[in-house]
Amino acid sequence: MAYADGIEKFVETVNGALPPDFYTYPVDRQRVLYDSLTEVLPIPVPDGVRHRDATVVHEGRTARIRIYEPAERAGDAVLFYIRGGGFVIGSLHSHHSLVAELADRTGLVTIALDFGMAPENPFPGPLEDCYAGLCGTLADLPGLGLDGLDPDGAVICGESSGANMAVVLSMIARDRGGPRLRGQAVISPVLDFTRWRHGGEDAPLLSGGEMEFYTACYCPQPEQATDPYVSPLLGAEFHDLPPAYVVGCEMDSLCVDAEKYTALLKENGTPVTFVREEGMVHAPVRARRVSEPAADFFARYCTAVSALAAKESADGRH
Repeated sequence: MAYADGIEKFVETVNGALPPDFYTYPVDRQRVLYDSLTEVLPIPVPDGVRHRDATVVHEGRTARIRIYEPAERAGDAVLFYIRGGGFVIGSLHSHHSLVAELADRTGLVTIALDFGMAPENPFPGPLEDCYAGLCGTLADLPGLGLDGLDPDGAVICGESSGANMAVVLSMIARDRGGPRLRGQAVISPVLDFTRWRHGGEDAPLLSGGEMEFYTACYCPQPEQATDPYVSPLLGAEFHDLPPAYVVGCEMDSLCVDAEKYTALLKENGTPVTFVREEGMVHAPVRARRVSEPAADFFARYCTAVSALAAKESADGRH
């Protein structure tokens, strides 16, 4: 395997700001270092995209969201994005320009879902925060100043641990009779945490030690790692899920999760497109300004999200 153009430099840049052993630092320090990636890999917010923070409530649970509105709307769907960071690090700030660019490229209102992080807020806390954000937003679109949007027109997106929650929220919405989703678009999903309870293989920008740490933070009780809403590949049900676009990266130890998830969706009759990004490392969303192949990957991802959001696509789904 060889890095795609620009990815080796990207890996070196990230490792310079966020050392490979960062997960051994105090959690507060980890979070500061992770947010600093916005400075070493700066990406401006596209012109014309407006954003504002809000809170929504669902069944007594209050959730924080950030709303991104493109300069011109291209449809009535609502995108939801859940950030990566192992449930432990990351913030609305760390993924600000990414979510803004998704709104700009698709022309769709996009909501960044915020959540309390582990270890302070372990499973199922982050999931329930995001589910409250999803349901609370869709139930009060006019009250949020988002008139004309379809409460049955949501597409849920995310990368890494955020992709895990996007997948699981699709299942929770089905199981609880919640919002009807038009699609799911996930990048480098982690879908089996039992692989990482005692470490595992190292890959660029994702070490076995890091994954072991994240697993312990999110699942402080060992048996939690086998819960279908933590590790869907171990026993979740895959029927009646929304159409999917699934991205796996060649140089990512989690690519196998994306491949297995794709196969399970196909077996259960869900329309799904799987893309294996050659020469790419784990969830390379931050590389889009330093690597032409990464920029192409993200552009294709946004196009796929737009297709999932289109009414004509949703009307023909299972």
